Amino acid sequence: MDVVEENGLLGAVAGVGGAIGRAVGDMFAAEKHLNDTLANSPGPGAKFEVNKDTVLKAASVVQRQIDILDEKLFDALRDLRINLDGLDEVNRDIAAAWNDRLVEHDDSYARRVDEYLVSLNNLVEQLRGAAKQYGFTEEEIQTAVGGAGATR
Repeated sequence: MDVVEENGLLGAVAGVGGAIGRAVGDMFAAEKHLNDTLANSPGPGAKFEVNKDTVLKAASVVQRQIDILDEKLFDALRDLRINLDGLDEVNRDIAAAWNDRLVEHDDSYARRVDEYLVSLNNLVEQLRGAAKQYGFTEEEIQTAVGGAGATR
């Protein structure tokens, strides 16, 4: 393998790794912000309780984190996949494995982040339902949370 090809692949891999690292870091930062904002925030698989005074704020905080993380993931996905064109067989195999691990496999990092987003959207929908049960109108919910429902 030629040194220029090797350096090019390593540079691409490092750049891609930085992009997914930022996306994953943003996911954890969003989760930390949510936990810091809500006194009874859930951890993975945990429940938190809301009441009439906190349900709209909770839904709003979760929705903001969804929006931030979704944008970060969208931005990162543009840069994650390594173009296999022009690579020799060894580098093509390495790059294909890298692509699979980051974005293509069912258990890729990108899909894990996407699943996390889906779970957060489900939580927002549950909070919207709770807000309706507390007597908030759809207009009040939309004003506090935005949109008409889950984005995924």
